[in-house]
Amino acid sequence: MRYLKMWKLSGGLFLGWSLGANDAANVFGTGVESGLVKYRSAIVLTSLFILLRAMPEGGKCMENVGGVSTLPPLMASVSITAAAITMFLLTYMSLPASSSDGIIGVIVRGGLISGRTDFSKLYAIIVCWFMTPYGVFL
Repeated sequence: MRYLKMWKLSGGLFLGWSLGANDAANVFGTGVESGLVKYRSAIVLTSLFILLRAMPEGGKCMENVGGVSTLPPLMASVSITAAAITMFLLTYMSLPASSSDGIIGVIVRGGLISGRTDFSKLYAIIVCWFMTPYGVFL
């Protein structure tokens, strides 16, 4: 039983690592490659800023994303692992990918399979995706 819990956690840890690798590369990749930023500095800065943002606001994000669908634990674990593998492969192939699209995608797929998707919350997230670039100009 203890190993089953560890297996469920391993998908989340793998996803966290995959997202960190992908998103950090999107932010610091050119700086590190050109020699303007040291690799170690990029890792420390990325970790620091992720923690500084996740600590106060992470709960709100989890509430919004969790409201899209309610998944049984096994399906949630499989969905997280699928997202992690996808993000890992895209990062390995040096293809930039939107981590939020990937996470919402696996949650919606799991919700559609289980019949537990709240489309009003999904609609709000999609509207935010489209409005964010326009909000930069305001």
